[in-house]
Amino acid sequence: MIRYAGPALLWTLIITILTLLPGKDLPKVDIVNFDKIAHLGVFFALNVFYLRWLCKFNQKYNRLLSITLVCIAYGGLIEILQGTIYTDRYSDIFDFIFNTLGCLLALPVFMRLPHWLR
Repeated sequence: MIRYAGPALLWTLIITILTLLPGKDLPKVDIVNFDKIAHLGVFFALNVFYLRWLCKFNQKYNRLLSITLVCIAYGGLIEILQGTIYTDRYSDIFDFIFNTLGCLLALPVFMRLPHWLR
């Protein structure tokens, strides 16, 4: 089962490192709403990775919803840490909203994937 856990854990590590870097170390991107779309996509992928891992053990819907809620809480924790650890980073409620939307969107999309892709 480590082959299913690996992507989820690696993606979590990547998100943690990139979102907790000091703001001055991040490249500037001049695309309108890129930041919000990136948040949505990153947390969509995070939830899909965890849903895929969980489905290898058990496909109960309440557990799929539970992992989605854990991913949403992780997105909230990241925003809180950004506002408390660094002086050049800040918490953004809209980042959290887009983190949450990415997680919530992943659940129905994942459920519609063919079984062999899960």
